[in-house]
Amino acid sequence: GERDLLDELGRRNAEHTARERPAALAVPSVPAAAALADRYLPPLPAPLPVPTYPGQPPSYPDLPGARDPLGLDHLATDAAARAHALLTTGRDPFAGLTPWQDAVRIAASRPTAGLTATTRALYRELAHATGRNTTDLARAVAAWRQGGAEGLTVLETPWDPPAGPFDRARPLLAAAEFPRFTPWRNHLTHPTGTLQLRFGHDARWYGYESDPGADDWWPRATPDPDPVAALEALLTGDTVTEAPDDTYVR
Repeated sequence: GERDLLDELGRRNAEHTARERPAALAVPSVPAAAALADRYLPPLPAPLPVPTYPGQPPSYPDLPGARDPLGLDHLATDAAARAHALLTTGRDPFAGLTPWQDAVRIAASRPTAGLTATTRALYRELAHATGRNTTDLARAVAAWRQGGAEGLTVLETPWDPPAGPFDRARPLLAAAEFPRFTPWRNHLTHPTGTLQLRFGHDARWYGYESDPGADDWWPRATPDPDPVAALEALLTGDTVTEAPDDTYVR
C-alpha cells in the first residue's frame, strides 16, 4: 500500500545519497612493529670549540619608547660572560651574590678611565635599586676593584681574626720603622688617622686612606699578605675612584 511505497522511496533516496557522498580520507598511520623497530641514527656532530672570550652584544639604538640601550648592553654582556663561565668551568661564579654585591660587581665592570654620562646614570640607577646612595656605591666599587667580593666584605664587615698573622703585623711594621698602629678588630690604624690596614679572610692586608680627622675610609692600593708591603703600596700608590657626581674621591 501507500506505506510500502513511501518506505521504498526512502530506501532508494538513502542509497543515492550514500553513493554521492565522497569517501573519507584515509588517516596516515605507521604499523606498531615499524614504529618500535630499532633504527640507526648517525652520531651527533662534535661540539663546537669553546670561544676564547665571551661574545659582545650588538649596538642598541636609543629610540623613543624603546628599552634603555645601556641596560640592554649590560644585560647582554653580563649574560654572555656568565654563559661563558658556565661553559668553561661548569659553574656560575656569581650565583651566590646578593643583589647589593651584584650591583657593585656590575658597576665595577665599567671602564675606570673617566665616568661617562651613561656610567653616571648606571650608578644612580643601581644605587636607587639597592637603597643606597652613589657615594656608597662608588666606595663599594673601589673595594670590589681592590679585592673582588672579599674586598667588599673587608670594607663593610669588621671581624675578629684569630691569633696569628694579625698579631704579628704590628711587630713587623715596627721592625720596618713605621709608627705604632692602633688595633681594632681586623683594623690597624696609623696614628695620624689617615692610613689603615684591614686584614681580610683571605689573609691579605687591604689598604685604606682617609682625610685627617674625617674617619671616611676609602680602599686604595693592592692588597698583600705582607702588612709591610701592603703599607708601602698604600704610601706609594696613586689610586683614585671616580665618583658619579663628577668629583674625585680617594
